[in-house]
Amino acid sequence: MQTDATHIKAARFFWIVLFVYAALGLINLDLIPIPWLDEAACLEPAVLWQRTGHLVSKAWPTPGTEDIFLSYPPGIVFLHKVTLSVFPAEVFWVRLPFLILHCSALLLLYQTLKKTGLDIRWVMLLVLYFLFDKVVFEISRSGRSEVIEVFFLSLWFFIQYHLNNKNGYKFLLLGLCSGVLLLTHLKEWPVVAVLFIWVSMEQRSVKTMCMHLVGLLILPVLYMWFIDFRIGELYRQLFTHSMEHSAGTDILHNIYNYFIGRFYPVYKEQPWFPLLHLFITWVSLRQLKTNWRRNLPAAVWIFAGLVWMFMLGPYYRYFLPMYVIGMFIAATLLIEKKIAFPNLRKWYWLPIAFMMLWPFISRHLLAFVQRPERDPEKALVYLEKQVPKRGKILLYGNEIGLYYAAKNANVDFTHVTSPDHFQFNEYDSIFYLTDMQLGELQLRSSYKPEQYSLPPWAYRLGKGGTFANMNMYFISNEAEWKKVAKPFYGWN
Repeated sequence: MQTDATHIKAARFFWIVLFVYAALGLINLDLIPIPWLDEAACLEPAVLWQRTGHLVSKAWPTPGTEDIFLSYPPGIVFLHKVTLSVFPAEVFWVRLPFLILHCSALLLLYQTLKKTGLDIRWVMLLVLYFLFDKVVFEISRSGRSEVIEVFFLSLWFFIQYHLNNKNGYKFLLLGLCSGVLLLTHLKEWPVVAVLFIWVSMEQRSVKTMCMHLVGLLILPVLYMWFIDFRIGELYRQLFTHSMEHSAGTDILHNIYNYFIGRFYPVYKEQPWFPLLHLFITWVSLRQLKTNWRRNLPAAVWIFAGLVWMFMLGPYYRYFLPMYVIGMFIAATLLIEKKIAFPNLRKWYWLPIAFMMLWPFISRHLLAFVQRPERDPEKALVYLEKQVPKRGKILLYGNEIGLYYAAKNANVDFTHVTSPDHFQFNEYDSIFYLTDMQLGELQLRSSYKPEQYSLPPWAYRLGKGGTFANMNMYFISNEAEWKKVAKPFYGWN
């Protein structure tokens, strides 16, 4: 009776925490962070698609994107296109689907881990660890593809654990999830390969395999049809971009970055992460040695991890889908070893809990304090007053410019790192939005919202970024344009 009451309390605690997490996520959805490069990169093609009716991009530096945008798998751009067709082009509405997908993935994981037979207290702890991880929280509403990947990977395991194979439709749905993963990011391809091999080994029925293949291939084939089967152009754009984002061509360099170089920002705030990563890898190898068919997550972790390590050397943000896999590996270990739930009232849990919660708490606190200077709508009102209403305008730099361009057909936007497809004589006016001080350029104005004076350590700990002191410079001639853009593009 006491055990049942304990489990009820654990479940209730999980739902309360999830509600607070989602509520704060909604309240500060357009404030944490302010619009940034990764968010705007995949939004810009959707904005131009909405405006022109064609899937193109001028802000991506890859050659050919001004004709057709194929430099990134289409999943996230298609999601943005749906959002822009229903909601206004505002930061809140663009990010809302990502927060919904993120919280939905948490619910799927919670329900699926319960289905494994794991003690609900362990289920709660695993999902809450995932919830408050530095990387997970940073990405949860950031407009990156990992949110979509985590949702469909969680959905894949939910279907596997919850649905019966009635007339083969379970494996049709599993195939559809895998097909979406293929179209979301290249790093999911080795994950899907392991999932497909496992289904092929487990289900030898011709009918089942045909239904799984249909589910797996239908969306990629429809995408190929959508782009008129321009496979050569797809290869050139997609793999040019992906090679630019790998750690390097040297395998030893990739291995270093996989474990240390690109994960160092995580280690500073959560120093146990490398030990946890190595521990899950060790557990995965032991589970594979026992029976790989019964330990599918371990097979995904090892195979996909090796591909990522040797070929990608991924940034810590890329690694988020592996957290989902790691939760199932940990759950299997806890069940097999019958590990007792720890006493969380011991003193040594307090510093761990504080370190886990600090990224979440500090960022939300800073968002409340800095609300006036982070508010994107106030920054857009400022741009509305400063940007000319007539003529063809290019906004360069701060990503709030993309949201302004999305509402004004005479305005284009490009990131500070991507001036490649833009020429000075195409525009009546070019404005550079930056927080840098550039005395050689003509300053049109500077954005000065209400600000609180905070000590420097508050910004470092809270990772604060605001629109305050955003300068708007007028680029008056081609020499100035080339000088500003030259650090990011090889103009002479």
